[in-house]
Amino acid sequence: MQMRDISTEQLGEMEESEGQSIQAAMYSWVLKREKRGYLTVKVQSPTETNAKLKKAVVNYANFEEFTPAELANILDLDAVVVGTFETNKPMSEAASVALGVLVGFYGITNEAVLNMSIFDRKEGDLLVNYNKAVSGSMGSSTENLINVLMRKASRRIAYTK
Repeated sequence: MQMRDISTEQLGEMEESEGQSIQAAMYSWVLKREKRGYLTVKVQSPTETNAKLKKAVVNYANFEEFTPAELANILDLDAVVVGTFETNKPMSEAASVALGVLVGFYGITNEAVLNMSIFDRKEGDLLVNYNKAVSGSMGSSTENLINVLMRKASRRIAYTK
């Protein structure tokens, strides 16, 4: 399907679906660290988060109308993580393979940029901001890129051991 064939509604649905996938992948990463004893805080599940947001009529279309402190209050959390995760595929995997065969260099087939912030509920203060870009290679998925980004981010977040 070409981008020009996608309606605005379909694009919005795709963005929301991708957001939920990213939310689940990040939570999976956090759960693994929590089970290993590497986390110093409890993290709320996406299922509980999304249910609370839905009850408060906070949705994909209007969430930007709420401050992080308001979201933390709605979710009954001490702090809230907000941010963006952007990906693109500058080179197809087939082109990367061809390039690798011809010149011995495999091109970038996926790039991701994470901008993640953690805000305090009480004062709404920014506690942590992390912005990082990574490049993937052949076969890299969004989940793989999230794992790389979260591993790097965890080194700068006080909530991990």
